[in-house]
Amino acid sequence: MEDERFDTPAPASARGGFVRFAVLMFLGMGAASAYLTRYCLAVANTTMQKDLNISEEQMGWVFAIFSAGYFFFQIPGGWLGNRIGTRTAYPLISTLWSVLTVWSSLVWSWVPLLASRAAFGAAQAGMVPITAKIINDWFPVRLRGICSGVIGASMSIGSVITMKLTSWLIGSGGLGIHWRVVFRLYSVVGIVWAVLFFWIFRTRPEQHPWIPSDESDSVTSELSDEEPTDAIGAELERHDVERPRELTTGDLLIRIFTNQTLWGINIQSFCRAAGYGLFVTWFPAFLEYRFGMSIDKAGEMTMYPLATVIVGTLLGGVLIDAVLTVTGSRWLSRSGTSFLSLALCAGLTFTASLTDQPDLFIVLMSAGSLFAGLANPPAWAATMDVAGRYTAVIVGAMNMAGTIGGFAMPVVLGYMIGDIKKTGGDWNLVIYFVAAIYAAGALSWLAVDPNDSAE
Repeated sequence: MEDERFDTPAPASARGGFVRFAVLMFLGMGAASAYLTRYCLAVANTTMQKDLNISEEQMGWVFAIFSAGYFFFQIPGGWLGNRIGTRTAYPLISTLWSVLTVWSSLVWSWVPLLASRAAFGAAQAGMVPITAKIINDWFPVRLRGICSGVIGASMSIGSVITMKLTSWLIGSGGLGIHWRVVFRLYSVVGIVWAVLFFWIFRTRPEQHPWIPSDESDSVTSELSDEEPTDAIGAELERHDVERPRELTTGDLLIRIFTNQTLWGINIQSFCRAAGYGLFVTWFPAFLEYRFGMSIDKAGEMTMYPLATVIVGTLLGGVLIDAVLTVTGSRWLSRSGTSFLSLALCAGLTFTASLTDQPDLFIVLMSAGSLFAGLANPPAWAATMDVAGRYTAVIVGAMNMAGTIGGFAMPVVLGYMIGDIKKTGGDWNLVIYFVAAIYAAGALSWLAVDPNDSAE
């Protein structure tokens, strides 16, 4: 029998609902603020190279080193949220990454810039696990999908804003402000957000002074709408069903490294992150070099493929649910949808290389990004389908694979773009490379069976 608590409205709690809505909005603004400072380097790229006298190859490492800090401090960042509470931890790391953005604005050579961005990545690593904990503590199960979607969309919105705003602030067609000043202005955003968040937020909803005690009880009870573990155990015993054996850490690692489906999931994660990495690192510079665009024009044009990723992600979530409802097939909903989406993305990306018209090039690249976005929700859904009770570990493995892709892509592109500039090579090699990565991501989905449980 289904638990009716998932299908019936939550207890009325008008003020509690308003506070939770405010918390979600502040989480979205925090994510957007993080991406504002994370990807502003993409627009300032060519100017920074001239000011700091660094090469494309060195700049590729600057882009990539963020992912190294981000990779290694995921778990410590989550531990910090548990140790000192999310109300303190999130503003703390927001203030820290804002201060580190100021450090980046003060450097005059490659090594200090490299160090500042590695530290910046380490500071931002706690954002996702802390946000996930806040959603878990503040929102019922039936709303967590929506909450996650809002956070994901906010991150991409932050990317779009930083491309447009930075190009307007730095470019000759805008205000012409020096990139060092712009970075310092962006750091203020994270600090102001941290102060407001600390003032408004509490680690647990029952601790919030704006929620009366009677409403606090109803809010807390709404968060407890998951079936207790002991109830599941009792149900298993009533039906004389053998409880699945809990895998040891070693067994789980073996399963991750030997399971065909999990290999496919991790490869597609690597490929999608690598493909996205073009747009948030080298794409504005690529447009400057290939089409002779100004900094402000290149930054503005980069907005469009990033914006279509947002649209594609939102559509993808609706699409896979609809396919599953109509067909009843997880494979069609997850693997089939993702294979087709990434194959179309690869095809459109390759087609973009055939035109010398910058506007048509952007249209085709944006269309490809739309289909890349469509493949985002199936990746998470398929991973949860397969992972079961090991979702935290296996989703973490998928995220780490994506982080490796995000690290490798700007480095490879830095060397590739540097070589093309020196030798007068074909700029389309960059597009061929990205199209091939998306094609590999599409093929990897053929190895994914969402019905293949890792338990």
